Amino acid sequence: MTTLGLLIHGPEVIDEGEAEEAIAMLTEAGLDVEATLGGITGKTAVIDAGLQHTIDINNDMKPSEVVEYFLARGIDFIVLLNHAKTEESGLMLGEGILRNFIDGGGAKEKLSFVQLEYSSRAIVRWLVKQGDETRFSDMAALFTNFEERGPYKLESRCKKELNLVLREIRGVHPGEKIVVDGVIIGTATRSGSVTLVTRDGELIDVQGGTLIQHNLKKLPTLDMEREMIKTASVIRRTKPKFIGAENRKRTGKKVAGLFYTVENIFPKIEKQDADIAVAVTIGDDTTGIAGDILKRFGIRMIGITDGDADGLIEGIETGAALDEYVKFMPRNSIIMRLKPETDDIVGEKIKAEIFNGGDEIVLEGDIETLFDDLKCRIFEIAKEEIMGVLNSSE
Repeated sequence: MTTLGLLIHGPEVIDEGEAEEAIAMLTEAGLDVEATLGGITGKTAVIDAGLQHTIDINNDMKPSEVVEYFLARGIDFIVLLNHAKTEESGLMLGEGILRNFIDGGGAKEKLSFVQLEYSSRAIVRWLVKQGDETRFSDMAALFTNFEERGPYKLESRCKKELNLVLREIRGVHPGEKIVVDGVIIGTATRSGSVTLVTRDGELIDVQGGTLIQHNLKKLPTLDMEREMIKTASVIRRTKPKFIGAENRKRTGKKVAGLFYTVENIFPKIEKQDADIAVAVTIGDDTTGIAGDILKRFGIRMIGITDGDADGLIEGIETGAALDEYVKFMPRNSIIMRLKPETDDIVGEKIKAEIFNGGDEIVLEGDIETLFDDLKCRIFEIAKEEIMGVLNSSE
């Protein structure tokens, strides 16, 4: 039996029960199904839904990398399951995934790629290769409340003007955050679209929005043709039915990790040769989002904030009130509130003086003692800037 590859994207299609329903429907129809998560934003949703053994979350792959992963294993009929905020943004996602796959050297003639977009109950026939017409028709017939939509034309997402590269992002609403590589780089000020402008891989402007200048230094050199760029009011628009938990395999080697963004939290947690025992997070949004992840794994956190959250996680508006972080804190964790615009400065000192310029240090000995020692060292570095402290015991 030929296997159908399901590419699951984002928390919404999981929180709403749609991914689980689609998997059950396809399986009951006699299809062999293999489901894999693309991107990291849906991982906590998979854990909360208890679907870790149904949806593969063990590999941290971008959606286009999941396509390559399936093809390398002989799975050439792939269905994207997604629930975007609008149909337009959902189709932009599908186009972007396929464009990244093709730009990366993928052969589209070897692939059937179909999208089930739950925001509008649309089925999008991006690619159906020769010989797969019957498979497409049989699969589409199962989703009777979906209407078929024509795909966007695959074309370059960027244009060049002199030494500038411009990329338009559509389906945007005023007030939404613009996220590049997990970094909130700005806010949309108009409806419809915004355009990101780079020079030599450096973001210099956003037309139709405002930039958050101090966040730009967190970005790597950008390839605007390949970047997955998101706009959203909050990172998770839907609510889980309950908060799940994940048991980690413990190893003898304990480490502390330093995080400026949440993009590499899961890879650190899942490392086989080390067990992350403490996470030091720099920044208001990073601390809130990281805490929401870390508490599912029982990992303690020391958060450094200065009250300038961009509100990408529901429940934290500006972060000005330190108590907003209570429900996002892992047990036995601490969050420090610093003077405005000082979290990055203190973060750099922590990186240099404690993490020796890197993002990980080995902890040897009793974790309670080591946590207290690490906390005291960070207090000493930040003492001139500290305005408040929040502790959690539960």
